[in-house]
Amino acid sequence: MTNRRRYSARQRAPSRRWHIPPPLIHGPETLEGGGILHEWGSELGVLLWQTSRDVLLWATTEPASRAETFASRSGALLDHQIKALVSEDADPRLRAGLQQLHQMVAQPGTVKEEQVARACRQLSEWADDVGKLGTALAFAQDCALASRRDAGAAFWVATVAVRLNDHARAEVWFRRAVGLARQSRDWRMYSRAFGGLGNLYVRRGNLPAARRLHTRALRGARRGGMRREQAAALHDLFGVAVETGANAEAERLARVALDTYGMRNRRVHVLAHDVAYFWMEQGHFARALPVFQAVLPLVHRPLERLFVLADLVRAAGGVGDVSTAEAAADEVWQYALDPELAQGAARALLEVAHGFMSLGDITRAGEAAGLALATAIENRESKVRFAAEAVIESLRKSLDDTEVVPVPQAPEVDSSSGDALAADFVRTLEAIAGAAT
Repeated sequence: MTNRRRYSARQRAPSRRWHIPPPLIHGPETLEGGGILHEWGSELGVLLWQTSRDVLLWATTEPASRAETFASRSGALLDHQIKALVSEDADPRLRAGLQQLHQMVAQPGTVKEEQVARACRQLSEWADDVGKLGTALAFAQDCALASRRDAGAAFWVATVAVRLNDHARAEVWFRRAVGLARQSRDWRMYSRAFGGLGNLYVRRGNLPAARRLHTRALRGARRGGMRREQAAALHDLFGVAVETGANAEAERLARVALDTYGMRNRRVHVLAHDVAYFWMEQGHFARALPVFQAVLPLVHRPLERLFVLADLVRAAGGVGDVSTAEAAADEVWQYALDPELAQGAARALLEVAHGFMSLGDITRAGEAAGLALATAIENRESKVRFAAEAVIESLRKSLDDTEVVPVPQAPEVDSSSGDALAADFVRTLEAIAGAAT
């Protein structure tokens, strides 16, 4: 009887077979690798495009046949092109990557897959840093094809594809990263890939699926004992809870995420900003304001500072703190005039308008909303445009009524846990800022 039970249990629980989807290297571009030519429009672009195609050919050729991949004079020709088009003071990643791939063309039978993959990753990251995402994607795919079992390489392809809004390609590569990571028991990449999939489903509006995927990311991180990935998954689950209106669950997840990040992880300031914005959207301005103020010293990139300063204006306006609102607004105006920050200016100016509306300053609110509308139209940001138009209409009605009604704070039901969490965020952020000085 015992043996029959054991046999039956084995029959009911077969081992799970993980399906790894094949690479997807074609997207909306009309020409394979055409994103490179579109971005550069120069001889360097042609060199990069041809080199990417060389890698694709080499990587998809059986290893035993690679020695015959290229014509004998191809290596010398490529070497001449690199010397002619890449200056001595060019980015080291560009020079090193192309020189390594020259070796691949010159000696295709001797170069190792990891060498080719490393060169392609260097070129992809260089292109990403100079804002050439099509080029970054092409070499990311080359890297992943050269090292077909590397989950991290597949994850990088998906990450770049998301930034190009190529969601179909991103999903395939995220799922490929999940399968490869599961095979190699790379729980860090397993968790990150599921997190990437979850965020992709949030963009699509499929929140139930996003919650399931982020939960799997959390389980993978726990299985590997990785606190940073656990915190990131909890942070993502917080975002899903906010989107679904589960406010109590969102605050609980924020608490667990903060405790998991600990006192040494600088990513805490991103979580803190998201939670403070969540409170501000509920009307808890007094709770959000000190968190925004504690976040600001940890933010150095201009676009991030623009958003934090704009949120400071809105939160300060909500509590009637005129001096703080005006000081932050002055900095927002300076950042908003920078052409490189045009994509964030409209959203930031809209927050400024809300802040001055709360203060009853119709003139400044109208100026901010008007510029937000003009900037949104120029950059084709339809969502911000509609919001700015709504604010302008509200201000017009306020002038017609000759009465300004400040935005009220949300009623406090049980504020003790939220206030305690806000205080813990402030203490943690101040400790991180102090350790950095």
